[in-house]
Amino acid sequence: MPPTAEKMNQDIQTLVTAAADNLKTAAHKTGKEANEALNRSSQALSAATERLVGEARKTSSAAGHQGIEEVRAHPVTTAALVASAAALLAVLVARLNAEKRGPGGVRGPGGSDG
Repeated sequence: MPPTAEKMNQDIQTLVTAAADNLKTAAHKTGKEANEALNRSSQALSAATERLVGEARKTSSAAGHQGIEEVRAHPVTTAALVASAAALLAVLVARLNAEKRGPGGVRGPGGSDG
């Protein structure tokens, strides 16, 4: 089961806290100890990034599969939704073209009908 947004948010907060702690530790140390603290912080960030990317992929994959299942379960509704979206887009394009032409259907400045 894909992780919830709340779980991912908690993971990110844990990561940020751990990274901040490592950086604070590094700030109080010098030389080799500081370098080791920075390396630990870098490794923790890399590992957490890989895990979060993996979780994001799982979540998006699950959402995609769920969308496909919804389309298969409701093909008529899906077709109606797509047709409505296409009609809305056509109305918007027609309105934009009408605005470019100006009153009386004459193109405004910069048009080829002027």
